[in-house]
Amino acid sequence: MNNENVWSASFTLTINSKPEAIWQAFIDTDNWNKWNPGVKSITLEGPFETGTWFTMELPEGDVIRSLLSEVSNENYFIDETWVGDTQVIVEHRIHASASGQSTLLYAIRTQGPQAQAFGEGISADFPQVMAGLETYLAATGSR
Repeated sequence: MNNENVWSASFTLTINSKPEAIWQAFIDTDNWNKWNPGVKSITLEGPFETGTWFTMELPEGDVIRSLLSEVSNENYFIDETWVGDTQVIVEHRIHASASGQSTLLYAIRTQGPQAQAFGEGISADFPQVMAGLETYLAATGSR
C-alpha cells in the first residue's frame, strides 16, 4: 500500500491517575462499555497481548474484528482493523506525568480509499472516550 489516501489525528488528555490504573482499565475489556459509549461489548480471542484478535460489538449492533498488533504492558497498545480496503490503526498510549498524573494519547492513522471519512468518523468520539475513562477511574477509585 502506498502513502496515498492517508489520514491521521491524535488526541491527548492529562488525567489524575497513575499509568498502572489506566492500564488495568485497558486490559479489563469486560468493562470497556462502562467508559466507552462506542462499545457494547468486547470479546478477546486470547490474552491481551500482541497477536490476539478481538471482536467489538458497537451499540447499534455492528461487529468489528481487530488485531492487537502491538502491546507493551502498562505503556500502550495498538489495534489494527480493516474496513473494506481501508486500514485503521489506533494507538492508545499512557505517559506518566508529574505527581501521580498521566497523559493519555489516542492516535489514529487510516489508509485506503475511505481514509479521511473513516478516520474522522472513528475518531470523532475519542475526546469523549478519554474523558469517560477519566470519569470511570475516578468513580472506581482506580487512581
